[in-house]
Order: sequence, then structure tokens, then C-alpha cells
Amino acid sequence: MPVISPNAFAPPAVVANDRGVPLPADLRERVRRLERAHSVQRAGRATVSLGLAAIDALLPEGGLLTGALHEVEAGPAPSGRAASHDGAALAFAAFLLGRFPAGTLLWCRQPMGAFDAPPYAPALARWFDPARLLMVTVRHEEYLFWAMEEGLRCPGIAAVLGEFAHSHARHRAADSTAGRRLSLAAEKSGVPVLLLHSHPAPPQGVCTTRWRVASAPSRSTMPGLHDVGSPRWKIELRRNRFGAPSAKEIPSWLVEWNDETHSLSLVPQARHGSFGESRAERLAG
Repeated sequence: MPVISPNAFAPPAVVANDRGVPLPADLRERVRRLERAHSVQRAGRATVSLGLAAIDALLPEGGLLTGALHEVEAGPAPSGRAASHDGAALAFAAFLLGRFPAGTLLWCRQPMGAFDAPPYAPALARWFDPARLLMVTVRHEEYLFWAMEEGLRCPGIAAVLGEFAHSHARHRAADSTAGRRLSLAAEKSGVPVLLLHSHPAPPQGVCTTRWRVASAPSRSTMPGLHDVGSPRWKIELRRNRFGAPSAKEIPSWLVEWNDETHSLSLVPQARHGSFGESRAERLAG
């Protein structure tokens, strides 16, 4: 593994608005609209539909921007705790990868510890062909950023994902300089980049979207039968840089995966996240 100089990810010497003065809300909204208008005019920009009209309608140009940086983080489960073993965020990230066109999917990750295991290929087959996957494992988060940047320069890459597991890696993943480098590399290549966090993480200011995903109670396959049904996730769109709504609004949905149609569908009564667990529901996802 090539050695990477820490200076490559050092914080910038000069920071805009270094006095820390908050910008007026109307000015922030004007800047957001200008950025949105400019984003859809950039060469090589395209969007990929998520297959959910209610969510696509809020995203710029009706889908997830390629050539951009997106974040997916694990949210709290119905118990109120966010556990790293909760696979909802990972599953949603895999779903997003499967939405991008044919090509190699580069998955860069740092092991969680001695008992860490890579994503299970037969499980990933729900969302995309595991034969498309190229897995890179590194020891240090600096190498993770390096591998992702190098992948963006390679032809034939459809998407790049970086998986951060450790608590100290979450701080590194919030490095504005490293995030800016990834965002610029994604824009130049036209390849989407996903940052996957196993816990709620410090936000990346340059990301286009930020999603928080948690497992939700599933519905039994038959009335009165206390089994585990199809996986359900609660999804929150916590940042939508070029789309709608504004930062003051955090829309959320309850979605369910269908193994027969290989698609997600909305659970209508949970449109705004107001869902509860009944006796006929069990945790899945």
C-alpha cells in the first residue's frame, strides 16, 4: 500500500467566514438556490432515480446526482440506540449502488476489529450483482480516502463507496479538506461517491445529500402470525443541498423492500416517520 503524506489531508490555511458569524437565513437560501441552478448545468452531471416518486420529487432533477458526494449514516433503532451491527444503513447504501449503471462498484472499508467480516455477497445480491464488486480493505482512514480518490480516476468505475466504522474514523470522515477533495474528484469524473457511517457522524459540509437510515418494525406475512416480514427502514433526508426542501425541513419515510419486485415501496401511514410497533410487527432490516 503506498504511503500517503498526512499533509494531503491537512486543514486549509484560510477558512471562509473565519469569524464564525452565522449567515442570515435568507442569504443561505439564496446561495442554496444559486448552487442548485449551477449544479444541474455542470458538464457530466446526471441523475439516477430511486424508484420512489415521493423522494425523487425532492431531489434535484428528480434523482440522485452522479458526480457528487453523498452520505449515509446509521440512525437509532426503535429501541433508541444506534448499533453498528444494524445493517439498515449498509443495506440502503447497497440499494443506492445498485441504482447506478453497469460498471465496477468500488467498496473501500476499514475493518472494525479482529472479528470484523466484509459484507456478505449473497445478501448484497438483493441489490446488485456481487460480480460487479471490487472490495478494498485498508488499515488507516488516510489510505481509505486515497483508495477512493484513485478509484475515481479509473475508467469503468460506476460508483465508489467508503465505509467508516471506528469512532475516530468518523472524525476523519468529517475532515472538510478530505471531503472537498472527494467532491471535486467525483465532479470531475462524473462518478458518484458514497460515505457510509456505522453510527451518526459529524456532517460533511460539501455533501450533496445526507441520509440517516434505521431499521423499522416489519409486518408479519399473515395476520396473527408472529414472524419476521420484509425488511423496513426509516429514512431521513437530513441534507439536500441542491434540491427541496430547505435545511429547516427533514422529511422522513418508512420504506419496505420487496424481494419479488427487487424494489422499495413507501408505507403510506409512515410518510413523516410517525410509525409505531404493534404485536404483529417484528424488527427486520
